[in-house]
Amino acid sequence: MQKLARHRGTPGWLLIGVFSVCALASLLVSGFFIYLVRKDEMPLWSGSGSAVMMLIMAAAFVFAARVFHRARKTDVLRNFLLHPEDFVFVPGTLKDFSYVAGDNRKLSRYHVQGEAQGPGGESLFVSEFFDSYIWPFTTKAQDQQLRKGDDWYDMKGKRATLPVPAHFLCPAMNPEIAILVGIDHDLISEALKRNRMKL
Repeated sequence: MQKLARHRGTPGWLLIGVFSVCALASLLVSGFFIYLVRKDEMPLWSGSGSAVMMLIMAAAFVFAARVFHRARKTDVLRNFLLHPEDFVFVPGTLKDFSYVAGDNRKLSRYHVQGEAQGPGGESLFVSEFFDSYIWPFTTKAQDQQLRKGDDWYDMKGKRATLPVPAHFLCPAMNPEIAILVGIDHDLISEALKRNRMKL
């Protein structure tokens, strides 16, 4: 769990740092334009316009940094490691997925959706991304749509299908979302076996 949390948190900190540096750089450049205008080394309108544009860019970078910082603060998995008593494990189901194409196959993802049952019986939406080369499930509808020449055509009718039960983590009080933390080993093993893959 700690490795997962570190993996999820690293991109957030990197982006926050990049956006913060860009915001500071934009402010410095804006101040430099104002300095040139005051020294009559740059026309008033062009210098002022450039300074305003850099201020707008700085504001945009600050906004982006705040968005990523907020996302990191509300990350369920990281907060669970800090305050495990505030979270509970709940059952749920993975129900559907869609293929999200990247620039190449290695960058492609499967967007998996499902539903978890909160501690009070409430329905919680679940959304996760998986690398395309490790996602072993399909759906009956997508399996039936396979045509000759498709990547998985030779496995038509053989792959494990959704829905499948899974385990999720959510806040114990007023939960709004849940995150996937596990699928039973036997289900994964059977799905991989059908796909001729290995754990």
